[in-house]
Amino acid sequence: MEVGCGARVRDFDGRRYWYFWHYEREDGRSVRREDYVGRVASPRARDALLRRIVAYHRRAEEELARRRARAERAVALAERTST
Repeated sequence: MEVGCGARVRDFDGRRYWYFWHYEREDGRSVRREDYVGRVASPRARDALLRRIVAYHRRAEEELARRRARAERAVALAERTST
């Protein structure tokens, strides 16, 4: 599992645009994706970008918590059965 996301600015014809980059799982491997968000000069695009970053981190934290809980249950089960 690769966790990460961020913002990238791309220039086209003298205009600057926000892109949200993040990792997704595809066929069992991590793939970096970029999604267009809007013009850098737009406050609405900046807010949308920040919301995407927060949402990505929230999902990553939830996934890590599920994995940690699964591992902790396995350790607890192993400790009970090994005595």
